[in-house]
Amino acid sequence: MILENWIHNRIKNSFNKNYSRKQFGQSPNCLTRKDIEQYQLDRLIKTLCYAADNSVFYKPLKDKIAKIDSLESIRHLPFTEPDDLRNSPYKLLCVSLGKIDRIYSHFTTGTTGKPKKIFFAQQDADAIIESMAAIMHTVISDGNDQFCFDGCRVQIFLPDNAPPLSMAGMIAKGVKNLNGIPLIGQCDSPTRPQIESIKAFKPDMIMGSAFRIWRITKESESVFDLADIGVKFVFITSEYLSPAMRKALEKAWNAKVYHHYGMTEPGFAIGIECTAHQGYHFNECDLYFEIVDFKTGEPINNEEEEGELVFTTLNRIGMPLIRYRTGDLARLIRSPCECGACTLLRIGEIPRRKALMVNIGEDDKIYTSLFDDRLYAIPELIDYRIFITRKDGRNHIKCCVEVLKNPDDLTARIIGCINSVPSVKKNMEEGLMGNPEIQFVEAGILRRGGRQQKRRIVDKRYGNR
Repeated sequence: MILENWIHNRIKNSFNKNYSRKQFGQSPNCLTRKDIEQYQLDRLIKTLCYAADNSVFYKPLKDKIAKIDSLESIRHLPFTEPDDLRNSPYKLLCVSLGKIDRIYSHFTTGTTGKPKKIFFAQQDADAIIESMAAIMHTVISDGNDQFCFDGCRVQIFLPDNAPPLSMAGMIAKGVKNLNGIPLIGQCDSPTRPQIESIKAFKPDMIMGSAFRIWRITKESESVFDLADIGVKFVFITSEYLSPAMRKALEKAWNAKVYHHYGMTEPGFAIGIECTAHQGYHFNECDLYFEIVDFKTGEPINNEEEEGELVFTTLNRIGMPLIRYRTGDLARLIRSPCECGACTLLRIGEIPRRKALMVNIGEDDKIYTSLFDDRLYAIPELIDYRIFITRKDGRNHIKCCVEVLKNPDDLTARIIGCINSVPSVKKNMEEGLMGNPEIQFVEAGILRRGGRQQKRRIVDKRYGNR
């Protein structure tokens, strides 16, 4: 697996520069899981020392570093919370602002108020570019470790704000570093010019968020033969990808679909599916992950049990993050992967983000992926929005839908999908929720163009907006 080989080479290069042979196995050319963890422990201690010496926020850690003698002992360090990136981001800096090359300022999905600020030095950006290149190479190689990327064409439908260190700009640089040919598409353009540009460029791979690639596909597949364009891989990022969406995309493009997991705080490029599609292999050179209990913060070591994903950066210069709580519910899988990667961990499927969960009853929650799994199996559906209101002492779901066509039975099918969500069904049976209301909207109304427009349930109860 190319990502595993890339991680091994990174560690071996670091071994040659910084470590004695005794710190690793007898043959550093054949790394084991133990070797990776030894590297991570060494980088963790160096990161803690660096952050404590250079960051106002992490200065209190200085007295705790001596107690870190294993990766497991990280549990004794305090968490970094998302609110810390809103309320005191400059205190986390380890370099002067003059040495920061890119500041990302964004709102967490579903929140208002102060945005989070994340700072990257040029060295941090270079590391992101390198890791994204390894991830793309892993996808387009499709399990062939000898695959040469030279000449591969990649079309990128992701934000290109403030290039060259925009999300799309860094990916394009990674493609160039692999001797590939990138083209940054226009995210905000109508579907017709987007598909025309794909036809003209004839990419081997298209990249974009789930909602963007889905809309391009649904609005053009009845007009164009998408499979005839020659796209071999569809790289989906940013959002949950339902099994129904994956199946439809694979059929429409006659291409393989790979899902990427990332977020801004650790540097966008986190993990990617392999050919087994059983979770996300991730960049273990630059990130150390834990799974903790959402409520207690205690470690969860059982790979069958879900918890909150927490990460620590291992090589960040501008703004290291130590035990940052992501709000994502996941599993960390240690058992061997069917793809053959035997020294890497995997993040399990990530269907839920804590910030996107909405309570509708005692211990009952709804979230977008529950509806994605059902609604995107409807062939006529392009996009939808769920709103929840309170009326006559009961919760009510309103679903706005954008469709390609509206046959007579479509409303009933949509209602059936919504009512099949277990928590919705339970609350309806108990008389706590009314029948869903379906509203059909004009074409293009639900088109989204930015990071603040991600799919979420809009809670309008009790004065919420």
